[in-house]
Amino acid sequence: MPWRRREDLEDFELRELSRFAARSRDAGPRRVPEPEDPLRTAFQRDRDRIIHSSAFRRLQHKTQVVAAYEGDHFRSRMTHTLEVAQMARSAAGALRLNADLCEAVALAHDLGHPPFGHVGEDALDALMAGHGGFKHNAQGVRIVDLLEDRYGHGHGLNLTLTTRRCLLKGAIPAGFPLSPDLLPRAEPALEARLVDLCDKIAYLCHDLDDGIRAGAFAEEDARRLELWRMAAARARPGPHHRIISEMIALLIHDLVETTAAALDCGATPEEVRPRHSDTMVVLAQEVLAFLRDRFYRSEQVLAVMHGGGERIGRVFRRLCARPEELPTHVRARVPRDGLERVVCDYIAGMTDRFLMSLPE
Repeated sequence: MPWRRREDLEDFELRELSRFAARSRDAGPRRVPEPEDPLRTAFQRDRDRIIHSSAFRRLQHKTQVVAAYEGDHFRSRMTHTLEVAQMARSAAGALRLNADLCEAVALAHDLGHPPFGHVGEDALDALMAGHGGFKHNAQGVRIVDLLEDRYGHGHGLNLTLTTRRCLLKGAIPAGFPLSPDLLPRAEPALEARLVDLCDKIAYLCHDLDDGIRAGAFAEEDARRLELWRMAAARARPGPHHRIISEMIALLIHDLVETTAAALDCGATPEEVRPRHSDTMVVLAQEVLAFLRDRFYRSEQVLAVMHGGGERIGRVFRRLCARPEELPTHVRARVPRDGLERVVCDYIAGMTDRFLMSLPE
């Protein structure tokens, strides 16, 4: 059988994908022009560049909920990211959307998270008040656009415009430095919204698993959740991780079926968004409320998270007062980006354990 060229893959997309899907042939320009790859589509190249980046590798030592150094079996940002990518590819394939774009966006969606999760994000946002603020989604775009400069041209991973727009979703602080070609912000491809929902499915389900493992609550406590009971009925007999698997299946199948119905109703691409059924939205919200009460705000989790957030503040202030302690290649960006932004970038890129190893 002859090998498949990039053009063959692009033709397959034109023939087989939904009219709502993003096509790699229309991925938009890279900021630095490059010749096309003979084997891979533009979105496949974006995905590969993300997964080979240093920022991606550091996710293995960044906290999801339970601190990354507290156990070998709790999710880190990397394992969470891989679960999101797997779910997004599966859902995209079922909906005939572009699975390669979904995978690229999923693999990059948490690159901008600082140490110690959302507490670390809040700490940096407060420290950067008056300097453009901080949000992990915006920082992820900054990483792929500038900081992950593997090729020496100053444009980061040089991803396609479509992929970069997909990463720039959610609220962006006023004054946050973005590449001018991303402004004004454009509506991202449908695949970005699909990844968002797969992200939520992943953390709802694996945070239940990690909460039980960590002893934050018992399996008996989770049985009050209607979605848990529905999944348990499908998993009988089975341990709790089998129930978690069935919860994922219920959520993914509902997402695919509900979104497919919306895609089939003849709406325009601007009118369609991936979605859950109204019933499943209520059940998922019940799980999120339970996790907030019993896990995310538990003393066990908050003690570690708040300690990490406070350490971020102390390290930030020390480095701003003593910029000579910054690595040379980091300090070189100060004239262009300003001291506070450079220190913020440096801390946001740290793993939990590297931050904890620094003097205060």
